[in-house]
Amino acid sequence: MKEAIVEVQNLKKFFPLVGGVFRKVVGKVHAVDNVSFKIYRGETLGVVGESGCGKTTLGRTILRLLEPSGGRIYFDGQDITDLEGNDLRKIRRGMQIVFQDPMASLDPRITIKNSVGEPLVVNNIARGPRMRAMVLDLLQKVGLTEDHLNRFPHEFSGGQRQRICIARALALNPKFVVMDEPTSSTDVSVQAQTLNLMKDLQDEFGLTYMFISHDLSVVKHMSDRIAVMYLGQIVELTPHDIFRNPLHPYTFALVSAVPVPDPRFAGRAEILKGEVPSAINPPTGCRFHPRCPFAEEKCRLEEPELRDIGDGHLVACHFAGELDFGRSAQQDYAHAAQAEA
Repeated sequence: MKEAIVEVQNLKKFFPLVGGVFRKVVGKVHAVDNVSFKIYRGETLGVVGESGCGKTTLGRTILRLLEPSGGRIYFDGQDITDLEGNDLRKIRRGMQIVFQDPMASLDPRITIKNSVGEPLVVNNIARGPRMRAMVLDLLQKVGLTEDHLNRFPHEFSGGQRQRICIARALALNPKFVVMDEPTSSTDVSVQAQTLNLMKDLQDEFGLTYMFISHDLSVVKHMSDRIAVMYLGQIVELTPHDIFRNPLHPYTFALVSAVPVPDPRFAGRAEILKGEVPSAINPPTGCRFHPRCPFAEEKCRLEEPELRDIGDGHLVACHFAGELDFGRSAQQDYAHAAQAEA
């Protein structure tokens, strides 16, 4: 039986909106709303969805970089929801994050040696020559050299800066790492190097990843399971290839919008109509129903439960498994490629 290293139960994160002369709270943004799932030790859970759906907020709330508005967070079997002070700092050594923008997450005024070595100093692990040796070892693991130790962040390329951020995240030998779109600011060749590096490091250190990305192809390559988020909630979570078997209408729309490198299957995307509803006042019932071509009255009135429809495939749709989406270009392309092989 698989062991969960991270578990969240009914997790919520709301951001208050203030207004008026007296700056009173007049509303709240439902960034993450009633989310529950597990991440198993040694796996990579991919998280996808449109911008603003709550992916990054979910990751930061799990790490307690943002305080949850409700629900529980468990890490390595311990409830960390209400931990504070030294107790929280001890737990944080086991979970780290690689931010989306490496330049913004590195201090431009200090060298790479001090930036990567700062966690070692703060946690009283190493200083001086020993800290330098440990930093050099980390940099060499991510493909950098001793010549890079005393350089500043602006002297590196985007891909090199991301490698530095990965080295810093590994400094405290964590068990769990949130990767927040780690390849979004790099070109394709550097993306491939970074992804392969992450896989190698996962095997070497036994890491567990939560991999956040917009790129479904990258998520498919990296992930053991994939969670699809929409407007602060998980609508589908599957260990299967979502390109072949998407069961939520929103997941199907995402998959069918991915470009296919074959003119025979071009122009066959399921284009969603309308805009994403406001997270300040989300729709009743299923949050996707205003844009769903299959929505019925039940969808407008009742919020669907994220339920297992078999083999660990969870879907939050009243009619999961009953809808006929047709076939997407991605599915046609996959079948054609398999037949030609």
